[in-house]
Amino acid sequence: MSLDATIEQKKEVPTRYLILLIIFIVTAVNYADRATLSIAGTEVAKELQLSAVSMGYIFSAFGWAYLLMQIPGGWLLDKFGSKKVYSYSLFFWSLFTFLQGFVDMFPLAWAGISMFFMRFMLGFSEAPSFPANARIVAAWFPTKERGTASAIFNSAQYFSLALFSPLLGWLTFAWGWEHVFTVMGVIGFVLTGLWVKLIHNPTTIRA
Repeated sequence: MSLDATIEQKKEVPTRYLILLIIFIVTAVNYADRATLSIAGTEVAKELQLSAVSMGYIFSAFGWAYLLMQIPGGWLLDKFGSKKVYSYSLFFWSLFTFLQGFVDMFPLAWAGISMFFMRFMLGFSEAPSFPANARIVAAWFPTKERGTASAIFNSAQYFSLALFSPLLGWLTFAWGWEHVFTVMGVIGFVLTGLWVKLIHNPTTIRA
């Protein structure tokens, strides 16, 4: 190998850092998707004529589903692997985020129930994400780097709040609450494609 090739190889970004960057971005979108209703909720309640009590139930749907799916989600990850389960998880949570933008197409009597169902399925779909993040970091990073890597992907939730909260607030004001959900859903679909293409299992030597 020539000296130039050796220098060029040393300049390459280790694959595990690229994997961590993808996890960070996906986690940021994960938190933005669960926060969509918090930002658009006032307008949603007004248009769908939902009471504070009804909105309380709708907000609780995500938490109940997320709780119920934690252990089954971990089992699925152990059985089928992080890439496959996370791919389905990301696709379906993006789908149910996207579909929330269309609940106003239902009669008012059904709109609240539809939103509850969408939020429940969002929580159900997102539940495997953090266990999957931990598994991927454990697979790609040596023990001495796992704490730092975990701190980085965990910080994505606060990055998400800082970045997406004003953007989604503006989107609600400028385009309407429906677009908060549809835009975030489309972003998730794009990320699903990138995830399937770019995420893979490490070789015996961690890069």
